[in-house]
Amino acid sequence: MTDVLDRPGCGVARWKAVAEYRSQAGIVDVEHAIEELEELHDLIERGPDWNTLVKITVTFARPVCELLTIEEAARL
Repeated sequence: MTDVLDRPGCGVARWKAVAEYRSQAGIVDVEHAIEELEELHDLIERGPDWNTLVKITVTFARPVCELLTIEEAARL
């Protein structure tokens, strides 16, 4: 299941969050494409019930062309 907020003019969301919920059939993954991390709060509150939440994994989904190190990014 994927939940994407409508962002006209934005090709790829910055973050991907995958929330795992317990169900009688097993674990259910709900994927969210988000631009700002603060959006995740409202998406989780919307459901499924957060009492069934197992974990949330957040991944940076829009890397730059080159894979920067912390030191290289500090010089930018």
